[in-house]
Amino acid sequence: MRRNGFVLVASLIFLVIMTLLGLSMFHGFTTDKMMAGNLREKSRAVESAQTAINYAESWLANNGSTSPVSCSGMYSTPAICTNALLNSTSWPWTSGVNFSLPCAASTPSCISATGGVDTYAANPVYYIQYMGVNSSQATLFLITAAAVGGNTNAVAVLQTVYSVSQQTHSLGGS
Repeated sequence: MRRNGFVLVASLIFLVIMTLLGLSMFHGFTTDKMMAGNLREKSRAVESAQTAINYAESWLANNGSTSPVSCSGMYSTPAICTNALLNSTSWPWTSGVNFSLPCAASTPSCISATGGVDTYAANPVYYIQYMGVNSSQATLFLITAAAVGGNTNAVAVLQTVYSVSQQTHSLGGS
């Protein structure tokens, strides 16, 4: 009789240990799922900011000779600013160019107030600052872009220096 009681107690202890192990595994899976979601949203924010930088570089390649102006506030069209961006680390920005993301043909709008897997919480913003002319006679611009993923907690800020050179080529001849 004493052996049967011992087997019952040992079985209950083993059951408690297995239950605790299962609960800790469930907690680990939940944490992994949250980390993967956060990584996805951060990656989406970085890609969105990179898209804004690529657009700004393309615009500068065609409009690099545009006169710089003193910028304050948000713009719907690109501008080259003489003043530095005041605070690039706080979101949302109060100055820069609000860039509309190109959406897929099946998605009427990429922006949704609630964000989500198929949308972004806000449009990316970029700021082009005139930095001057370097010794090779190339005009330098500092481009700063910020974007969010599907929620406003995933913010990415990217910066690059872009150079536009004004080279003339002679075609030869006499």
